[in-house]
Amino acid sequence: MDTEKTLGVAFIWHMHPPFYKDPVSDKYMMPWVRLRGVKDYFPMAALVDRAGGVKVTFNLVPSLVEQIDDYARSSATDIFLDATLKKAASLTLEDKVFILNNFFKVNFRRFIEPNARYAELLIKKGMKPLSGAALKKTVKTFSDRDFLDLQVLFNMAWFHSISIEADVNLSNLVSKGEGYSEDDKDYILAKQREIIGAIIPLYKKLREEGKIEITTTPFYHPILPLLCDTSIAGISSPDKELPKKFSHPEDAAWHIEEAIKYHAKTFGVKPRGMWPSEGSVSDKAIEIAISKGIKWVATDEDILFHTLSPKKYREYFDRRIIYRPYRVKKGPGSLAIVFRDKNLSDMISFTYNSWNPQDAAWNLIGYFNTTAQNLRRDADRALLTIVMDGENAWEYYEDNGRRFFETLYGNLDKQDSLFSTTITEYLASEPARGTLPNIYPGSWINHNFDIWIGDEQDNVSWEYLAKVRKDLVDFSREPGVDRSAVTSAWRELYIAEGSDWNWWYQGKAHAGTDNPFDSLYLTHLQNVYRLLKKPVPNFLKISIA
Repeated sequence: MDTEKTLGVAFIWHMHPPFYKDPVSDKYMMPWVRLRGVKDYFPMAALVDRAGGVKVTFNLVPSLVEQIDDYARSSATDIFLDATLKKAASLTLEDKVFILNNFFKVNFRRFIEPNARYAELLIKKGMKPLSGAALKKTVKTFSDRDFLDLQVLFNMAWFHSISIEADVNLSNLVSKGEGYSEDDKDYILAKQREIIGAIIPLYKKLREEGKIEITTTPFYHPILPLLCDTSIAGISSPDKELPKKFSHPEDAAWHIEEAIKYHAKTFGVKPRGMWPSEGSVSDKAIEIAISKGIKWVATDEDILFHTLSPKKYREYFDRRIIYRPYRVKKGPGSLAIVFRDKNLSDMISFTYNSWNPQDAAWNLIGYFNTTAQNLRRDADRALLTIVMDGENAWEYYEDNGRRFFETLYGNLDKQDSLFSTTITEYLASEPARGTLPNIYPGSWINHNFDIWIGDEQDNVSWEYLAKVRKDLVDFSREPGVDRSAVTSAWRELYIAEGSDWNWWYQGKAHAGTDNPFDSLYLTHLQNVYRLLKKPVPNFLKISIA
């Protein structure tokens, strides 16, 4: 690092989808790993590769890497891919209804409105959701040519301009605009597989070259503090009605330990850093992370503010306190903890997408420079940490954020006071100085756990999880039980401990069978019984939503 510069800027792009695959049926129930692999996971790394000396941290959730690897190494399919692979002339009524209901699920402003043929097909279908007789009637107005174009346009919308520019055939297909052939469709799908296959090798290369740090997250993205003890949610939300206590810190330990093993197997080294799922922390969760060898974690600035005592909070409230690492000690061990700048992270996530991308990048650099100018005189060097989802924001930006990143990455290190860094690189020269004896339990969303617990549907899902886990423990102890089936059943249980299922309950998604996350959650719990050849309990056959 340049010793003359005063403010390190660490970008942590958190890459995280749910686990979309039903391992029993061997089918992905949603296509987003495949499509975001093409639009986000590969291009985000490619932008760093092209940027020269910029340093970036990518947090890759193990369950994401597992799914990418599955698509890259096998003939993995998803229900959207199945609907694409079928020849347009052979589509059934059910296939056509599925395509009309799902193949317009792209950002309207960025991908449909600018494309005359795509917009024409949407107008023909109608802007409002259709179902039942109205949808079947609409299907009859679509020709085989219409359906073939829609199959191609939906899949092509997910290609980043970096990939389009690098492939003349793909570029020609974009220019063609309509009247696609089955061969055109086959080429696009083959190109998707090729890009997905290049994702992990590119990240490995960038890590080996020192351009990026790769960190991990508990394997299937559980909320660790809640796995350790759901009653801890009452600290930040004392008025919430919580389910019967669920307390299995051994499960939290499994998710961390397996994440470390999988990361080491994939990238050749153990991860030093960890982004706890949704930035969720507690004393017990940090204690487990320390015991497994994690050297640093990151979370939200509000966690730091609430960790400080009320008196100290009032006395020292100053945003500059978030711009340095702290140390948390548990027993004989400790780890460093950094706190993200919430305001700037949210600006990137939700505000800059409506700006001219170059103006947005320079505005962000301006904030960085202002922060550097306002540092305390006695501070040798400071660290400003940006943490946000690395795949969801960019479809709202012009050209998937390409010009924003090119401007940001290309000019950050040229500033007199700024240097890009990874957390591990920064800690090597500027170790944590302040010590926090404990940590306030919460997540990066309103410094509480309300998204995942406390509402009726969320509480029911925790109760179901507890019932299934108890049954699994009992089944595992039966004489003569198939040990490989037990291992698979436990994996289904660990998948069900992921955070994503509760995220979409209580009005956060469509109700009933229209909530695919509810369906997937129940499927994983049902699979515990199917794998061990036990009858599936009736309560798992009714939608929680």
